[in-house]
Formats: sequence, C-alpha cells, structure tokens
Amino acid sequence: MNSSAGTPETPTHISTGKYKDVDAVIVESEALRLAVVPDSGAKIASLIHKKTGRECLFQAPGERFRRGAYAAPFESAEVTGFDEMFPTITECLCDVEPWAGARMPDHGEVWSLPWKCEITGSEVRASVHGVRFPYVLTRTLSFARPNTVLLRYRTENPSACDFPAMWAAHPLFNMTPGTRIIVPQSARHIMNTEPGPALGGYGGRFDFPNARTEDGREWDLSRIGPRERKLYFKYFFLDALEEGFTILHDPSTRETVALVWAIEQVPYLGMWINEGGWEDWFHVAPEPCTAPFDRWDVARQWGRLPVIPAFGSQEWEMRITVGLIENPQRVDLDGTIR
Repeated sequence: MNSSAGTPETPTHISTGKYKDVDAVIVESEALRLAVVPDSGAKIASLIHKKTGRECLFQAPGERFRRGAYAAPFESAEVTGFDEMFPTITECLCDVEPWAGARMPDHGEVWSLPWKCEITGSEVRASVHGVRFPYVLTRTLSFARPNTVLLRYRTENPSACDFPAMWAAHPLFNMTPGTRIIVPQSARHIMNTEPGPALGGYGGRFDFPNARTEDGREWDLSRIGPRERKLYFKYFFLDALEEGFTILHDPSTRETVALVWAIEQVPYLGMWINEGGWEDWFHVAPEPCTAPFDRWDVARQWGRLPVIPAFGSQEWEMRITVGLIENPQRVDLDGTIR
C-alpha cells in the first residue's frame, strides 16, 4: 500500500516495506523517514534525518529482527528504537481489585503485542487491547511539520471498574560522548531508580545536573560521558516540571533531537543513560511519563498513579523534532526548538 497525502504544509508519503526481515510501515516527510513495526508493539524502529543521513534511534547489529514474546523479559527482544510502555515499566504485581494478584509484565504489556495498524491519509493509527487488564491504547502518528513527528495517544477503559495505569515513552536515541541533555530549569532534583556503580541504590536523591554521592564523587548528568566509563544511570525528576521538554544536542555536529509534551497530561520525566555499562551499548532514553519511579506499585504508594475511570478515557500528545541547531535552550509545545 502506498499513500501520498498530508497537510499542504507537510506532504507525507506512507508505504509498506521492511525493517530488517519484518514487515514495516514507512512514513516519510521531506526531512524525516520512520519505520514502524506493527507486529512488535508498533515499535518506531528507525528515525532517519534525511539531511545528514543520521539514524537517530539506537540499532542492534544483524539483519534479523528479534521479536519479543508476551510477558517475556524486555531484553530478550530487540532492545532498540522507540517502544511504548504501558501499564507499567518495571514488572510487579497488581494489588487493585478485581485484578489483584495479576502480574504486570516487564516494561508493560504492549511492547511485545501485535498492534492493529491503519493508514488513513497522512496518518498511521495503531491500537492494541490489553491482555490481563481492560484497556485499549491507540497511537496516531503524523507529521506536524517536515521535521516534527506528532504522536497522539488515547487510552480507553471499557470495563466497569477504574483502572490505574502508567504510560512512558521509551525512545533509545543514539548519542556521542559530550552530548548535552537539556531539561527545563525547574528540573533540579532527581531520584535514582536503577541500582548501579555511579548513583548507588534505588531511592537515592541527588541534585541535578551535578549529583554528589556520599563518597564525594560528583557526576555531571547534563553531559554524556565516554563509553570507557562503562556506567549507566536511570533516574526521575522529583520536581514539578514547569514545562515538558528535553533536548539531546551534539555540540560537535549540531545534531539535535527534542521531545515536547504538555505537563497537564504527562507531568513526569525519567532518564535512562547507557554509557557502555549495559551490554556495552551506548544510548540515551528520555522518558516522558504519566507516573514516576518505573514501578506501578511504587507510583501508587506515592499517590502519583493516574486512573482511567470506568468506561472512561485519557488523551495526550508528544512531539519529536530533529534538526541542526547551534545552541538550543528550550522547546515550544508545537515542537519548535529555541
């Protein structure tokens, strides 16, 4: 199937093709080319900046795509690209009736499931039904402008019971040593959620960007370090964000990727940074999310887990902008990098 459409401002070409050895939907503007894999969580497997030829999303070597089985560990599959996390990130047990005792899989249910994918004009609409829990998650992908991807989300709860659930974006971006991580000025305190050699155990609290640990070491979390450090970090910002954005900027090439969202619907931001410490890979994942701390149960204990009401729904949006920017500072809600 081929579809050439879009708004007058954003001509869009949509076709079916391949990503590695699996079926994919290819979505292109004059500036960007994306590959979506419907049968594996509607993963955005590739995002290419046409002007430079740069692949923005982290890729795994090899020509065969590694599928994930439902409820399998996340790392058993193709840990690349951009996955959707719902209704949890870290595996845990649900303790809310009538689903009490049901296990929430690692990184949620939806990343491993096949999604129903429909091409309508200039949009790719993908949706999935929950397996152990009652919801429908829909993501509609289009271009807001040639260099800005618009992702519109909707969750529906068709059951007669309120369903607490969290969503997080999980885009693994390529990076280079020295890449800057830019966040709103209101983001000044973090909580560590992944035990590791740098920030220690789960729950440690630190200043941002300069995190000082009890042993006197200081980590600049606003810049990516060298692969040789063999470190990784996962943390959430504790502050109430005044704006919802994050920027990844390579000063040596001006390559810039920015994410922006409305904090009224998506109030939290997590950050995963892998400087060769896990599987010797090198990538960064800014994770806008509707609840913090990775774990459904912990977010609920803190009173920060949103609820989809019985027979109700929730909606939110996120934009991804790619470009060559000299000294980015912030991102407007329409995706414009300033």
